[in-house]
Amino acid sequence: MIFRATGPTNLYSNYPDMLAHRIITGLFLAICFALSGCSSYRVTVQGVTLDHFIESRPVEADSLAAKREAAYHNDLGVLLEKDGDLAGALEQYRIARKQDPDLVLAYINAGNVNVKLEKLTDAEDLYRQALTLNPDQPEALNNLAWVHILRGDNPTEAIILLERAIQADQENHYRYLDSLGWALYRDGRTEEAIKTLKTALAETPSEEKYLLGETHYHLGLIYHELGDTELAEDHFRKSLAISPSPEREKEIEDLASQLI
Repeated sequence: MIFRATGPTNLYSNYPDMLAHRIITGLFLAICFALSGCSSYRVTVQGVTLDHFIESRPVEADSLAAKREAAYHNDLGVLLEKDGDLAGALEQYRIARKQDPDLVLAYINAGNVNVKLEKLTDAEDLYRQALTLNPDQPEALNNLAWVHILRGDNPTEAIILLERAIQADQENHYRYLDSLGWALYRDGRTEEAIKTLKTALAETPSEEKYLLGETHYHLGLIYHELGDTELAEDHFRKSLAISPSPEREKEIEDLASQLI
């Protein structure tokens, strides 16, 4: 699973020059910081886009300026990541962490880029640093669990991390059920996995199309492995109907050919 960071709403989509877009967006962000001391942006966790806010706290002026600068570089990183400049995004996240070593989301965003680059050890280190700062940060818990799932090295710890994420974010617990279900399956607990994934389908809001698509896909994979062709095809079909993806469609076609 790839974790994508998404930036502020693009107010300048009619500008043909991307450099101008970035400069104007940067100025817009800087004005926001100056006026409110608060930056907003969105990050995606397991395909779920979440709104985040970095709010200024009652600190000394120099420290506050550093925190605002860190928030600015973090948001620039989000924009660069969205544009596909992963190296540039990593550099901005690095600067953000240097300016404000307590900015948890800069660690998570950098970890997400490293997942995209398949540098899972680096991603794990960054997520663990985020959890050192905030042990109950649900996105860091979820993403660290997914690193274990991607590597197939410690599904038991992945389950523990995801249960902690659910406990820490009970209001939005559905966001972590798909990951938990897949971790349970990778741990050999197939019946529990199916039950958890079905719960995810029942409790995930209908507007969370990407997450619902992923859950149907994972159920399809499980039923495929169990040899239940009918149920596998049903969940694969629903996955593509809810969240169309050429890459996923190709994966499902390859699996379907094995069922013939």
